[in-house]
Amino acid sequence: MFLQATPIRRGILAAFLCGLLMTSCGGFGSTNTTQPGNTPSISAQTSFRIVGRTGIPFSAKISDSRSSWNITGVVPLSIVIINNSPPIRVEVNKLVNDNSLISLEVINGFGVQQLASSTDGFGVAVGNFGKVAAFAPPANPDVRFFVKGPSEELFDALIEDTAQGEVVESHAPALLLFDSPTGGNGGRVDGTFTAVNFLGGFNIDLIYNGVVVDTDITGTTAILKAN
Repeated sequence: MFLQATPIRRGILAAFLCGLLMTSCGGFGSTNTTQPGNTPSISAQTSFRIVGRTGIPFSAKISDSRSSWNITGVVPLSIVIINNSPPIRVEVNKLVNDNSLISLEVINGFGVQQLASSTDGFGVAVGNFGKVAAFAPPANPDVRFFVKGPSEELFDALIEDTAQGEVVESHAPALLLFDSPTGGNGGRVDGTFTAVNFLGGFNIDLIYNGVVVDTDITGTTAILKAN
């Protein structure tokens, strides 16, 4: 049974997220939860933080064992893979020919596992969690939640498909990648977002195979759905 976004559910989510905040101490990552009736499991999730001089444009390619994603953006950007399948590899390419700093932090759970930086023109920063022999095929479906601001706003989110949900905590701007949601190309995906330190209204896009299928520009909470 897919969990519907009712007022009661949002109240339960708020209580659960409050408990997560108390245990995570402002960390970064996600916690796996199963459907009611099953034993919850917790797995350390791999995420990334691309930092350096604000506004530097970059391109990146990320791959786990099942899927890969091509990303373009500007510094800073947080990236989380929902339902990831290690090992994981990421390559970040600076798109300007100057000596500005760009750094890649590879985070597992709530700790930085690797740090790679470059000040070269068109420099490259590479990170791994495990060993990836080759990039996996492009994600299919390619499901992304893009939280565009305001900058450095801390938020919690519950991201679900028809079988499971994962609780995520991160800072805006952030890109949440959902690897292999249950149901394939026709699968349903929901995201419920709650601001922790409110700095302004949310501006969130749900992008499904390159198409924005839902947008929410609102206050301290937001709910987005695909299919």
